[in-house]
Order: sequence, then C-alpha cells, then structure tokens
Amino acid sequence: MRDLGSLRGLARFTLVLAVGSTGCADTVRPVLGGLKIGPAAGGPFSIPTLLNDRIPFEYPQDAWVRGVGGETVLRIHIASSGSVDSVHVANSSGDRVLDSASVAAARLLRYRPARVGEEAVAVWAFLPVRYPMPEPARGRDDANRR
Repeated sequence: MRDLGSLRGLARFTLVLAVGSTGCADTVRPVLGGLKIGPAAGGPFSIPTLLNDRIPFEYPQDAWVRGVGGETVLRIHIASSGSVDSVHVANSSGDRVLDSASVAAARLLRYRPARVGEEAVAVWAFLPVRYPMPEPARGRDDANRR
C-alpha cells in the first residue's frame, strides 16, 4: 500500500452540500466543501467517495445559542480500507466547540477508498466544514454595522 500524502496540484471534488434554513441548530446542517487531495504519482487515479448520504456533522447547540459560525478545515487520512483513521485541524474556525464537533464527525465518515489503477491506496486530504452563522446573529451583526 502507498500513502499519497503529497499535495502537488490539488484535485477537487464536491462531497455534499446540506443546508437548511429553518433557523434551528437541529435543522441547519454544516456544509462540507470540496475534498482536496494530491494527484497520484503514476497510473490512473480515482478519488475517494463517500459510501452513504448520511453525513454525521451537526451544528453544536452551544455554538448555535452563542451565535457562532465559521469554517474549520480538517486534514484527514483516508486509509486504504476507506475509514478515516486520523483527523487534525488544519485551519481553526476560531471556536473550539465547532472545531471539536468537526473532528468528531469526520472520524465517522466512511469512503470508497482512493485507487491507483486497481490498488486501494491511503490518502491525506483537506476537508472544509462550514457552519453557517445562525440567522438571528446575522441580523444583530448587520444592525450593529449600520
């Protein structure tokens, strides 16, 4: 098995977008950005894909109540088995609750592994997770700017 950890020339694809608009932490879902990985060093390369549509990311109630939003960029290691076996915060949202929720949920993701030719390979990837600012907080911020 090879590990494709180098990030030369980023490849990009969109995993999923899940957005709600009812204004509640239980219904507004974080938004997953494009998974970014480096290209294979030889042979045809296929990127990892999620195995199901159930995305384990949820907006933390504590962050919602405080009106906190932001984006956490994770560096995840997708093993040749498709499991996520390592997660690090590459770029913090500025809020520990959002960062912790992102790390915990990313560990639950399962992928069809990346492949070089017919061989399943492990890869490092960057995964942005955006927590949209709760609507009431947006309104307060806008009013304070005027």
